[in-house]
Amino acid sequence: MEDKILKYKYNGVEIRPSVEVYSDFYAYAAGITIREYFRDKVKCAEAWRAGRKKLTEYFGDLLPLSNISGPGLSYCHAVCLGSQIEYPENAEPNLKQMFSGIDEGIEILKAKKNVNYREQPIFKHYYELCNYLKEQFPDQNVNFSGMGAQGPITSAMLLRGQDFIYDVYDEPEKAKEFLTLLADSIISFFHFLNEVNGKPAISPVKFWLSDDFASLFSPLMWPEFVLPYWNQCFEGLTTGEHWVHCENLAPAHLEYLKPAKLSFYQPSVSDLLTPEIIKSKIDVRFDWLLYSFHISEMSDKQIQEWVDKTVEAGVTSIRTQFGQWVCGSGKLDRIKAFYKAFDKYRVE
Repeated sequence: MEDKILKYKYNGVEIRPSVEVYSDFYAYAAGITIREYFRDKVKCAEAWRAGRKKLTEYFGDLLPLSNISGPGLSYCHAVCLGSQIEYPENAEPNLKQMFSGIDEGIEILKAKKNVNYREQPIFKHYYELCNYLKEQFPDQNVNFSGMGAQGPITSAMLLRGQDFIYDVYDEPEKAKEFLTLLADSIISFFHFLNEVNGKPAISPVKFWLSDDFASLFSPLMWPEFVLPYWNQCFEGLTTGEHWVHCENLAPAHLEYLKPAKLSFYQPSVSDLLTPEIIKSKIDVRFDWLLYSFHISEMSDKQIQEWVDKTVEAGVTSIRTQFGQWVCGSGKLDRIKAFYKAFDKYRVE
């Protein structure tokens, strides 16, 4: 039986509230560690089963259940290049810096140009895990999923560390070569994932690029050190829409989003921006987030006021998030209050 989809409108335009559930919620619901959720296929299935049960019991039809998938990990591309990943017992996985110098980075990326992703241990793990989830949830149409990659700037910072900022100034041409090689590698990684799932190498629909560390570059540096590599990824991965998630941008960055020809922009945690600022700078669809660490401390009245202000600003995609901390601290009712704040806009 399909979840009932509630619909909302403001001034005749549909608005879409949504709630995202962090991975650590599922581990919490099953009483397992986050490490077990990521590394143990049996425990991962238990977490999905327990988490979905808890969500259904608490929210009913309010919160549509997300598709069952492998644990989302955007570091998998870097791991396939040789970077080491750590799985703390009860925290998100984290990546170790791989390259001690820009020359080493260029040399290794050239050597890894034709990496056999199918032979990488992390791919074999996810392949086995997703197949197990398919067996455990035969009615859910589980795909191969969970393996991800960061955008070129974030990948450069993760693999090279904060010294990449110095590389840009000290060795700009080498930094550009490094980013070009990284973008090529990201493209080949997603081509591989599409092949595994029986999809076209180049999507006719869209490609979603996540590149938060691009915000560390000043706006004036974007035409030289950000946009060429974003566009390289878009050209290699889609003939459709360009979607970007990039946190912590400043108003001055926004005009530099235009050359990327975006169809959708996700500012997420960006304290210097407001919906009004975004709409005054660029003509592109975007969503607006009520941060998990804010909603957990807000009253019903404050949540209602936030929702009303966001709706009146013309935002149509409005979201919030929660995970283990919100649930464990008895704040899950704040998520119900978020949904309740949209009652006045409900049309069916």
